[in-house]
Amino acid sequence: MTTLDTTTTEDDAVARLRHDVEALVGLDRRTTRQGERESARHLAARLTAIGAEDAAVAAFPTQSSWVPAHLAHLALAADLALLKHPAARLLGAALAASYELEVSGRSKWVRRLLPRGEGSTAWARIPSAGPSRRTLVLVAHHDAAHMGMVWHPGTVAASRRLARSTGHALPTHAAALAAMAAAAAPSRAVRIAGAGVLAVSAALMVQSMRSPTTPGANDNASGVAAVLEVARRLATEPLTGTTVLVVFPGGEEAGSTGILHWLRAHGGPLDPGSTLVVNLDAVGSPGSVAVARREALSNRASARAVDRAVRAARDLDVPLQTITIPNPTDAAVTTLAGLETVSLLSVRDGWISHLHRPTDTVDNVGWSTVHDAARLTHHLAWTFDREEAGR
Repeated sequence: MTTLDTTTTEDDAVARLRHDVEALVGLDRRTTRQGERESARHLAARLTAIGAEDAAVAAFPTQSSWVPAHLAHLALAADLALLKHPAARLLGAALAASYELEVSGRSKWVRRLLPRGEGSTAWARIPSAGPSRRTLVLVAHHDAAHMGMVWHPGTVAASRRLARSTGHALPTHAAALAAMAAAAAPSRAVRIAGAGVLAVSAALMVQSMRSPTTPGANDNASGVAAVLEVARRLATEPLTGTTVLVVFPGGEEAGSTGILHWLRAHGGPLDPGSTLVVNLDAVGSPGSVAVARREALSNRASARAVDRAVRAARDLDVPLQTITIPNPTDAAVTTLAGLETVSLLSVRDGWISHLHRPTDTVDNVGWSTVHDAARLTHHLAWTFDREEAGR
């Protein structure tokens, strides 16, 4: 069986993929830590080695975790629940809306008030062979998550069963969001119950923030390795009229802070009418590649993007599931920026394997799935380059 081209076998490709994953899992890649900076420098060097141009490492301000911004919302909501004044109900409802905006990536106002460290993103450019008419942005975050009881198999069991039976995962923040809504209710008893759920949620969040960093082989060294494999091919055989930007953001596990910063700093020239983003995240489950049609509660992919992935998978005879996932990825941010974005992941029995668990190791990666994700991404690049102008 051949891989992305006819000059290398699947075994050769898997060996390269495994090598790139192994290079990252030994680093503590939690955002703002030295391991994330080392990872970014390593990836910039890898991009240069495969023939990409202008490889760089960009620093950006960020918290080291998603937890502080969530805790700020939960603490304010619990305080408002104890107040009797009707204005507290209105403020509580507004805070619940703000929480959804925070999780979905639509508003990050709380983060500007919190202490921040420095995250690291690596990126580079692969020029087109001829005059460039389009831009393809390949994205895979290189940071790793902290663990905790919120990701324990028992904690996520209900959402996992729902995802396996219906293809719809329960958003991870659903319980906290419902509790915030309850804390804004007129009934004092309902508010007190909501405040109790908020207290439990806050305790679980703090425990997670204090937990060790996952090895991050599937999430998301697998996505990084797949993008590097595609970039290697595109640097060797450039697309005719499409410039390729390869972006490895940090900070995804802290709330997609790295891709937000990169878009603000470098996304201005990107024309939504001639740009395609392909985001690869946790593509190493020993099951099948999947395309997300919805992330978390309100982040929806465009039907065009989902259909693009389905058609590419059909062309290659690659198994592909269409799913919803419990958390937003960097794809949610690029979609909100108005860019057509294909969000590729992988699942086994409806769930991302070893998600934020200590078992997210090299030995538990499904290499054929990673290889399928790389093949699918390259085919998406190839077909995008050949589309008629004015798509």
